[in-house]
Amino acid sequence: MNHLRRSLVFALMLVVLGSVTTRGHAALVTELDFTSGAVNLPGKHGQMLDRLFGQDGQILIGQYQPLGQIVDPITRGHRSYSLFTSNMTGAPAPSATINGNSISVDLSSLFFGWQRGDQIRAWNIGGHATGLFNPQTSEFSLSWDHVFNNGHHHDNNGNDHKNYNNGSLMGTQETNGHTATFFLQGTLGGAAPVAIPATLYLYLTGVFGLGSWSWWSRRRRMPAVA
Repeated sequence: MNHLRRSLVFALMLVVLGSVTTRGHAALVTELDFTSGAVNLPGKHGQMLDRLFGQDGQILIGQYQPLGQIVDPITRGHRSYSLFTSNMTGAPAPSATINGNSISVDLSSLFFGWQRGDQIRAWNIGGHATGLFNPQTSEFSLSWDHVFNNGHHHDNNGNDHKNYNNGSLMGTQETNGHTATFFLQGTLGGAAPVAIPATLYLYLTGVFGLGSWSWWSRRRRMPAVA
């Protein structure tokens, strides 16, 4: 009986170890490949953001991306609008955490900007995104909110960075005080295989070991044949 109890404990430890190990691998996400998205924000900037997020795009995990790398820019007049990630406000590069069917992504370094010649202006639109994850298909859905307050524009020429205040869109009446809601859907790049097979494999290994130990114990107790 003591041997059986120890074997049961060992099998359970294998199952727990399999779950923990798999979750660690699943957190090794390299990119968010989104195929659809939307932005709920009134005004012309909301319309432009909605168009940008409606394109296929790719957000890299663990690194920053300049203008034009997340989605294809949209040109209107002399300005080219796009998305990018940056540490200009001290925000870390995007990171992702998976816990079962839940996903959490730090997108605080995500920006919306336009470029005209050598002039670039940008506004932070990021936040802490949460959503659902399908470990069998690597599909995800994410959403987050961002509040736009009064503040000065931000550019890359060292001009007037004071009172940035969470990234208002040029201090326009149409966005100040509004909360924008962002949505993204797609698949994760670099996600580990689904957790169930690895856990099931270790579980069956434990069961097999338990059965083998019980059989060997009974065999040792059997009387020898003359």
